[in-house]
Amino acid sequence: MATSLITTGGTIGWSNTEQRMLSGDELARSAHLTFDSVTDLLAVPSWDLVITDVLTIVAAVLSAIDEGHHSVIVTHGTDTMEESAWLTDLLLGAERRLTSRVLFTGAMRFSDNSDSDGPANLEYAIRQAMQIQYPDQGVQIAFAGKLHAARWAKKIDASNLDAFESGSRPPSSGPLPPTNGSIDANVALVTANSVARQTIPEDVHGVVIQGTGAAHVPSTYFEQIERLWKRGLPVVLATRARDVARTFDGVDRVLWAGDLTAEKATLALMAALGVSTQLPDICDWWSTLMSQSIR
Repeated sequence: MATSLITTGGTIGWSNTEQRMLSGDELARSAHLTFDSVTDLLAVPSWDLVITDVLTIVAAVLSAIDEGHHSVIVTHGTDTMEESAWLTDLLLGAERRLTSRVLFTGAMRFSDNSDSDGPANLEYAIRQAMQIQYPDQGVQIAFAGKLHAARWAKKIDASNLDAFESGSRPPSSGPLPPTNGSIDANVALVTANSVARQTIPEDVHGVVIQGTGAAHVPSTYFEQIERLWKRGLPVVLATRARDVARTFDGVDRVLWAGDLTAEKATLALMAALGVSTQLPDICDWWSTLMSQSIR
């Protein structure tokens, strides 16, 4: 069974003493693991990643699967791991989901710490990824002895070794609407609440607004949202809280992010726009995505 390791930086590979990033081969040796292929893709903190970097990660994962690797492990910084894993899940495609296991992992402690959690997380990730008798799992995060679906994984602690949670949801994101492997990154993420009221740009192809706790937005945004919708531009409302289940009924002039964070909703809208720029198509795609939403 062919296995691939793709390294993208992060604490798991950072040697604080030497002030350098370990190579994938060094990481594998530190965990006493062997991979059929090792690719050192990026060596930057995950907080510095931009969307083109994330697409590079996605492309590397898809290429590894298409080259015959049934198990793919991606090391990644924990700050933005859930977003990179989610976009990979969205673009993975139904056929690859059935023939491979893809897991992201990382560490909270530097590689040269005597109690580094990196080797254990890497070993746990490959052990889970080798279990291809459980297909159609999609992209998962393997961390601190737990599996989280990319859709629901959320970093909740910046120091605890058990840094991620997924709210007792299933370890798989479930069926996802089809994509064509590309995205339209011209989507704005805007914050609108009692503290910050950012301007919605006009020259975008879609907008995600992170509103208040129930995905409400100030009334001063209503007119522009209506105008964007009439122009055929999708507008998604997200919240920092776990939202109630809401489906698009054709009457509302917005879509709802449901279980997705604002960041994940933005990536999903980029993927939807990669499939079609027509608002009815996007609404249908979004309805399929939200049909798997779990509180």
